[in-house]
Amino acid sequence: MSEVKKVPETVIKVSNVVKNFRLYYDRPQTAKERFLRGNGKHRDFYALNDISFEIYKGSTVGFIGKNGCGKSTLLKIINRTMFPNSGSVDVKGKVSSLIELGAGFHPDLTGRENIYTNATIFGLKKNEIDERLPKIIAFSELGEFIDSPVRTYSSGMYARLAFSVAIHVDADVLLVDEILGVGDSNFQSKCASRIYEMRKSGMTIVIVSHDMGTIDRLCDYIVWLEHGKIMAKGEPRKVMNAYQAFMAGEQDEQNKADAAANADDSVKKTDVKDYGLGEHFGNGDIQFTSFTLVNQDGFEKRSFNTGDKFTIIADYVINTPVTGREISVGIGVYRIDGQLIYGTNTVRDGFKEVALKDTGTIKVEFPNVCLLPGEYYFAIAINDFDEKTSYDHYPQIVKFYVHSDIFDIGLVRLEHKFDIDGEGPK
Repeated sequence: MSEVKKVPETVIKVSNVVKNFRLYYDRPQTAKERFLRGNGKHRDFYALNDISFEIYKGSTVGFIGKNGCGKSTLLKIINRTMFPNSGSVDVKGKVSSLIELGAGFHPDLTGRENIYTNATIFGLKKNEIDERLPKIIAFSELGEFIDSPVRTYSSGMYARLAFSVAIHVDADVLLVDEILGVGDSNFQSKCASRIYEMRKSGMTIVIVSHDMGTIDRLCDYIVWLEHGKIMAKGEPRKVMNAYQAFMAGEQDEQNKADAAANADDSVKKTDVKDYGLGEHFGNGDIQFTSFTLVNQDGFEKRSFNTGDKFTIIADYVINTPVTGREISVGIGVYRIDGQLIYGTNTVRDGFKEVALKDTGTIKVEFPNVCLLPGEYYFAIAINDFDEKTSYDHYPQIVKFYVHSDIFDIGLVRLEHKFDIDGEGPK
């Protein structure tokens, strides 16, 4: 007798959903203007355009895409705080949302009083709130401030209280929209841990985030939205790789457009030539004239796999003779949020002297990109030997993306080898 496969239960079903908004160019301000000119010139903007998908019970699904692609609009429609122009959304069970934290808070009520009012909005009865109150207060870490009016709270305190209320509601579905960054780093870590616990308990979770690390760690399935349409959906790593490659291509096109615009700009702030590489500073005695990233085959790229080899190629020109000056060339790799991942310069690498020609090329080879998936950028600088004088310094010269089929977590991949009772993996 063949085994009968269990059909997963659909918790959220979105069918052919369309949501559009009117964008007005010159909306009339008075009754007279409306009578003479009608409602004004406008165009329809489709935040969602014929979207369909299903989310199964106990799964964690992530939505990724650029700002304005429709992610938050979709969550609000699922949460029933916004309604589609056409199509349908069916949700089974109780929904708790971390979309607009503290939407039901009253500024003149205390934190404790707002817990009761906000939890009531989520559908809890007074005795249920009484039971959860100590845990909500403890998680928020507000201490003695819990009995102060919410209007006296900082934005971080406000967000912590709202988050604490939302996660202590017994819900079947949790909607999360870019909220794992509330509070300080310790509280952020606690928030993330709580989301992980909810996931393990079997709660259905829908997440919207630009943080690919969060999406990778939490989600079983992801959907990539672009201009209100589904570009791809499926296994997280494959969809993220496609999305990051797409974003890298768009960044390349934008950089080319910016360079062309700067080349056509005849008005310069100084007599030093601007080579269109972005924001920079320095006295201009030496300048970078170009900066490219090339892969192991010598082709320019902005998207790499963990473990790839790539090379920085930076051309320079000397505008003012620097004979007798000691030169240092430095580079830095940063995560997109500004966290320094790695930095070095020719002094640290043991160069006692860097001799530059009138024009030339600086190359830095990276034989193994050990970075894990994410968005990063390079900084580059030419300074004097003790870094007191900067000739040309680009704090953010080129963005690039890393994607991977490796399922490690964190920022970098460290070479390693497991040994279990004298044996490797089987």
